[in-house]
Amino acid sequence: MTIDLNPYLDDSGPKYLAIARALSRAIRSGELTPGTRLPPHRQLAEHMGVSVQTVSRAYAQAEKMGLVQARIGSGTWINALDDARESAYLHAQESRPESPLIDLSIAHPVCPPAHHLRFRQTLAQLAETASPDVITACRPIAGLPHQREHASHWLATRLGMPGETDDRVLCNGTAHGLMLAISSVVQHGDLVLTEALTDHGLIALSRTLGFQLRGVAIDGQGILPDALDAACHRFKPRAVCLTPTQLNPTGATMDAARRDQVAAVLERHGVWLIEDDVHALLEPPGLTPLSARVPHLGFHVTSLTKSTVPGLRAGYLSVPRGQLHHTLPRLRATSWMATPLIFEIADRWIAEGTVEEMAATQRELLAERQQLAARLLLEHGRTSRPTSLHLWLALPGSWRAEELQQLAEQEGLAITTATPFMVEQTPAPRRIRVSLGAEADIQRLEDGLRRLARLLDDSPPPMMQIVY
Repeated sequence: MTIDLNPYLDDSGPKYLAIARALSRAIRSGELTPGTRLPPHRQLAEHMGVSVQTVSRAYAQAEKMGLVQARIGSGTWINALDDARESAYLHAQESRPESPLIDLSIAHPVCPPAHHLRFRQTLAQLAETASPDVITACRPIAGLPHQREHASHWLATRLGMPGETDDRVLCNGTAHGLMLAISSVVQHGDLVLTEALTDHGLIALSRTLGFQLRGVAIDGQGILPDALDAACHRFKPRAVCLTPTQLNPTGATMDAARRDQVAAVLERHGVWLIEDDVHALLEPPGLTPLSARVPHLGFHVTSLTKSTVPGLRAGYLSVPRGQLHHTLPRLRATSWMATPLIFEIADRWIAEGTVEEMAATQRELLAERQQLAARLLLEHGRTSRPTSLHLWLALPGSWRAEELQQLAEQEGLAITTATPFMVEQTPAPRRIRVSLGAEADIQRLEDGLRRLARLLDDSPPPMMQIVY
């Protein structure tokens, strides 16, 4: 078999690493599929004009990255690890009553009893007063008029997201909104840029919708404007998907100046922006969305799931003027319309100020938990936002994330490695994401953080130590 990796090659670093990265990109694009047998070392070396040793090192690096598997007497084969890793990540959250884990793994808001009580009270009120439309409506597809009008006013005044009611679509949470936005402008095979580490849901969407996803370098504020500019010049992407506020998993948040710089790059290249703003209410008012700077290019998605209660899957998608006719058929195809009853609860909570109260409470609870984590993990490198759902923790010494995850589970802890968030199959950062909201009882959270600190203070068992 002959494969052409030249379209996926870059010219940075040693040749064998460039070939390994090209294999990763060819797999992500669908050019190489799981179960494909790669050509023998000598054949690929001749085709690419490199030495056999270079190809051997490239294959060895690809195997370290989890891309391929070498089988004695059979050759080198493309692995099917993405779906397995995602499945393992999703099933890891399942509760096990016989051995309940302290959950530090899922990005979940804190849900105190008062939140549950407020939810039940609102449901009781709606049972007495809700319009029949809330139960019987199946049109308009974009959402009931009064719910869209109130949402539009709230998006403009609270978040600073410009647009008219006709530019807003109600959707079943941020994940649904992202699918609608991306599928409105991105076709199968198109290339989309995003942060080098990003939410695992976007990575899953790239496989579901069949577009190519390429990562761009980030720092403590998120995507680097110069790196984004260079990637737009080189790859001519169809769209850029970004999370400017509390990027999952690093927590990186752009200040106003960075947002201006990124917006200028998007404007210069005329590329569509899909903005995941699900964490907007976890920051104090004043952070204007990136999409507000390029409203003619920006799809903006937010929801209430991270700041009120997770079951309130009320999502709000703002589309650029003139794009609604692309989005509505996709909304109809994926859910017909967002659930009106959910949005009636959200509508009332917005009108009564409950959303703002709950968001303020959430910020206070998360700040308390971030301070607790800072105290208990004082000796370990970490990055976080004062009101973030999680922190991004560096591993000391010779710890590897996967081995720490295994030992943590034996200690009754669920944590998350960097693997689900990696856009390309390059060596994973030696970090873990520690989530602080899933455990409603702060004493259980403290117990979990203490167990984690004890693990990190020790060296891994000898068989787990990294060989440099």
